[in-house]
Amino acid sequence: MRRTLASLAMACSLALAGCNIDLTNPNNPTPGGALSNPRAATSRMIVGVLATYRDNEAVRIRAFGSFGRETYFMFITDGRFITGPYRDWKQNNAFEAGTQWGARYGNYRNAFEAMKIIDATTALTDAEKSGARGVLKTFIALDMLHVIEARGAIGAVVDMTDDANAVQPVVSQDSVYAWISAKLDEAATDLAAAGTSFYFPLHSGFSAFGVAANTPAGFTQFNRAIKARVEVDRGSLGCGATCYNAALTALTGTWIADLTAGNRDAGVYTVYSTAAGDALNTASFTGSRDFWVHPSIDSIAGVGADDRYHRKVDQATEFGGAGNDLCVTTDTVRSESGVTARNRPCVYATNTTSIPIVRNEELILLRAEARWFAGNTAGAITDLGLVRTNSGSTNGGTSAVAFAAPATADEFTTELLLQRTLSLFEEGMRWVDYRRFGRLAQLGTLPQDVAAGFTVATASVLPNQECDARSRVGATAPMSCPSGPAVP
Repeated sequence: MRRTLASLAMACSLALAGCNIDLTNPNNPTPGGALSNPRAATSRMIVGVLATYRDNEAVRIRAFGSFGRETYFMFITDGRFITGPYRDWKQNNAFEAGTQWGARYGNYRNAFEAMKIIDATTALTDAEKSGARGVLKTFIALDMLHVIEARGAIGAVVDMTDDANAVQPVVSQDSVYAWISAKLDEAATDLAAAGTSFYFPLHSGFSAFGVAANTPAGFTQFNRAIKARVEVDRGSLGCGATCYNAALTALTGTWIADLTAGNRDAGVYTVYSTAAGDALNTASFTGSRDFWVHPSIDSIAGVGADDRYHRKVDQATEFGGAGNDLCVTTDTVRSESGVTARNRPCVYATNTTSIPIVRNEELILLRAEARWFAGNTAGAITDLGLVRTNSGSTNGGTSAVAFAAPATADEFTTELLLQRTLSLFEEGMRWVDYRRFGRLAQLGTLPQDVAAGFTVATASVLPNQECDARSRVGATAPMSCPSGPAVP
C-alpha cells in the first residue's frame, strides 16, 4: 500500500497541472459527510448501533459464562480462555480481562455521534428526533449496563464529550447505576414524544417474539424492562425497597404476564442469519464446539429432572445418551487446562438462533425479587412457583427446588438464585447475580476447579490499554490498574 501511494504521489509531482490525492474512503463515512443526507445517514447509524450491540452478545455470554461457572470455553489449542477468567482474572492482559469495555464504549460513541447529527439537522421532525433519541439513549444505557455488570466495584466511565481521546473519570458502581437509570428515564421521555412510528427500521428481534417493540409505544415497554432490571440490581446493591419499588413500577409498563409455557419467551431479541453481510450466533451449539457446560450446573440437586436442563443442555452422558433433540453430537467429554466437562450447552441450537435481550421469564423473576424485598413475600413465592411450574416442570419434568416456601430472606435468595440460574442459563446473569448478593464464594467449590487453583473473579479488570492511557496523561490509576487500588 505504501508503494502504491508513493507512486501516485510521484506521478502527481511530475504532472504539470498537479493533482489532489486527498482520497475519500467510501467505506468509512464521516459525521460531516452524513449531514449531506441526515435522514438516511442517521437511519443507518441507528441500525449500526443495534447491529454492534448484537455483535457483542456472544462475547458477553462467553465471558460471563466463564466468570459465573456456567460454561468452560474449551478452545482446544489455547487454554487461556479457561485460565484467564478462572485463574488469572486479576491480570490486565489475561483472556477475558477487559471484556465489555472497549466495544461497549465504541458503540456508545456511535450513538453519541448519531445524536449530534440528529440534534443539528432540520431534515427531521421533532417527533422523529425524539424517537431516535429514545432508541439511542436506551441502547447507550444497555451497553453501559453490561460495562458495570462486568466491572462491579471497579466502577466505570459514564461521561462522553466531543473529544474522543479525552480521559474521563471512573466513577463508583452506585453512580454508574444511577446514571443508567436516569438515562433510561430520559429515553422514555423522548419516546413519549415520538409519535406512532419510527423513521428508521428496527430488526425482527423487536417484533417476531410476541412483543411489538418496533413502535415508540412498544419500544417504551422494552425500555421499561431494562429499567426494571437496573432497579432490581440497585435494590440488591444497597438501595433496598426504594429501588425495588421503582422496579415494580417499571414492570407495569412492560409486556409482563403471569408465566405460562407459551409466553415465557416473549421478549426482544438479537437476531442472526446466513445472509450475505449478516452475522452468525457464535455462542450457539453449531457456532462453536468449544462451549461446554460447567459441571457445577450438572450437579445441581434435582437438575436432571428439570425441563430447563433438558431444553438447554445436550445431555449426551445422562439419560442413556438420548440427549437434546435440537442438539445432536458425538462429543461426550473434553478436557483442557486440568478440568473436564461432559455436556455441551444447547440454549442456542443453531448459528441463526436468536439471543434474548430480555424476555417474560426474566420479568417474572425480577418481579419475584422486587416483591419479596418490597414486602410482598406471598406474591414473590407465587411468582417463583409460576417459574418452577411453567418452565422447570413442563414436558414431564420436575423443577429443581431449594425452598418452595422460603421463610427468610436468606432462604428466598437461595431459591431465587437457583431459579435464575436455570431459567436464565447462558443469558449472562449468574455471575452478576451471585456477586450482587455476596455469594460468589459458592461458585468456586467444584473440586476440579479448586485443584486447578481457580478462584472466582469479583470483576473483570480494566484492560491494559485503558490503564496505559490513564498513565500517559498522569491520571490517578483506577482500581485494578497497576499502582491503583486492588480489586476486592
